[in-house]
Amino acid sequence: MKQNIIQKFFGTRKKTVMSIAGIASAVALLGAGTAYAASGAKTAAAQKSAIGEEAAQNYAFADAGVDPASAQYVKVEFDHEDGQFVYEVDFTAGDTEYEYWILSSDGTVIKKSAEIIALASTAAEVSEITLEEAKEIALTDAGLTASEVTFTKADLDHDDGQSVYDIEFYVENVEYEYEIKVSGGAIYSKSKETHTVTTVVEEPAAAASAAEDTPAAKTETVVVETVETTPVVESGTTDTGSSAQTTSGDSSASTANSRIDLETAKNKALSDAGVSASDVTFTKAHEDMDDGVAVYDIEFVSSTTEYEYEIRVSDGAIVDKSVEALETAPSVSSSSGSSGSTDSGSYISVDEAKAIALNQAGLSASDVVFEKAKLDRDDGIMEYEIEFYQGNMEYECTINAVTGEILEYDAEWDD
Repeated sequence: MKQNIIQKFFGTRKKTVMSIAGIASAVALLGAGTAYAASGAKTAAAQKSAIGEEAAQNYAFADAGVDPASAQYVKVEFDHEDGQFVYEVDFTAGDTEYEYWILSSDGTVIKKSAEIIALASTAAEVSEITLEEAKEIALTDAGLTASEVTFTKADLDHDDGQSVYDIEFYVENVEYEYEIKVSGGAIYSKSKETHTVTTVVEEPAAAASAAEDTPAAKTETVVVETVETTPVVESGTTDTGSSAQTTSGDSSASTANSRIDLETAKNKALSDAGVSASDVTFTKAHEDMDDGVAVYDIEFVSSTTEYEYEIRVSDGAIVDKSVEALETAPSVSSSSGSSGSTDSGSYISVDEAKAIALNQAGLSASDVVFEKAKLDRDDGIMEYEIEFYQGNMEYECTINAVTGEILEYDAEWDD
């Protein structure tokens, strides 16, 4: 029977080869199983004498300087790496992801890495702030309140693809400028500038000369600097003693504490230019700071002339002005249809220009944020420059201020 069994497995050459291969495989499996068993026994022994998972975590937390209570997504695994048994400890704290190899026998840090990550949960929690909230953030940082300052700028802008609020304000002779991130409200940039405030008065001779200038000439009012403690006395006033000095001082204090409003400044500019509001279109009218002095920047155009004024806020004095003739007067068709007739100062409104630009983009005013809507002159032609954003899309449109024709249009992704 023994001979029959041997013949069964080794009776032919083919049977002999197959039988030997099978025996070799069995021996290999037996050896692997024995080695695996030995390895498992070694691992079990090492794990039994190891410091434990909790201790390994604490060694990693201590090395990273992380409070165990703030650690998230903690994962600990016992493993054999580079010929030694270690605990692989992975966790996240704040915006950083940590990976550690802790020696299982005594807690020695064998290997570690830390990587800054953008957590999806953190990004989802960031919300956009409003313009009023941005102003409050800037005021709080400056240690001021809204009642103490005068805002000169507060609008939405883009800086290197970042949506920010531009906030500018001043108090006395200190000017503040802030950029506040729309997303989250973080301060992107800020500056504080202290100006030396001086009293600026118009010399009588310069005033008389300015009055004689024609509107077409570019003029500049001459200003002189006076000592701050010297009261400003009107031309023709005589000083008759201490009583008069007291009166003059009170008058100066009253003048210094008064402020004209924007409409009054616009009317002063129109009066000086010798034109009426119905004859012109205002392209700029807002409060600004010039060398520490609060002024109103006033700009307007008629059908033939462009005017620029700086009106001092404190007393309405004209600090600077320029008058420049337009190279080409706008021409439009009359109501009867004849061509070539001129329409003095007949421009479409800024709202009409914005509506034309929005229609071109296929958007509505509620969909976008306007960054610029300005009437300007280019090569003698009056144009509206309209810029607005929808998300990361930036739109720019140039429109003929007389005809409403779109001269240029561009839409691009701003990243």
